[in-house]
Amino acid sequence: MSECTHDCSTCGESCSERQEPQSLLKEHHPEAHIGKVFGIVSGKGGVGKSMVTSQLAVTMRRRGHQVGILDADVTGPSIPKAFGVHGQATGSEAGLYPMVSKTGIQVMSTNLLLPNETDPVIWRGPVISGVVQQFWTDVLWNCDYLFVDMPPGTGDVSLSVFQSIPLDGIVIVASPQELVSMV
Repeated sequence: MSECTHDCSTCGESCSERQEPQSLLKEHHPEAHIGKVFGIVSGKGGVGKSMVTSQLAVTMRRRGHQVGILDADVTGPSIPKAFGVHGQATGSEAGLYPMVSKTGIQVMSTNLLLPNETDPVIWRGPVISGVVQQFWTDVLWNCDYLFVDMPPGTGDVSLSVFQSIPLDGIVIVASPQELVSMV
């Protein structure tokens, strides 16, 4: 037996140090009902992710489904404005309640938790990732379809969402620009 390098992926030994990979997936709130979950992503900002998210939500709502949007773009939260949702989200001992648009679409976004919805959020990646995970674990969603409007790129939030929220699919949004194709 050779000396342990603590890199179990390259070792065939069965020892007490070996650990099976553990799932990082989080359970949604036990009182929430969430059907299919789709992440809307892009490699670059400004390509229309929030617009695509909004259009998907409106389409599914018009088809008679209960729909929610989890706005994971914490530093650029545009979903509440797109749906005319203002004010502060409320909660109880049970959890947080999403705000509901005039058309019945449930929305949870950071700017619905701030005293002033236009205040900038200046948080580091781990804090932002934690907030997005709380939108999954602490919000009392009641939807057949939940759309997750992701921030651009492949940063902390995107990685956290992919690891902690069980997505049924993703929609990749791009625009036909030379700069975008490079990114």
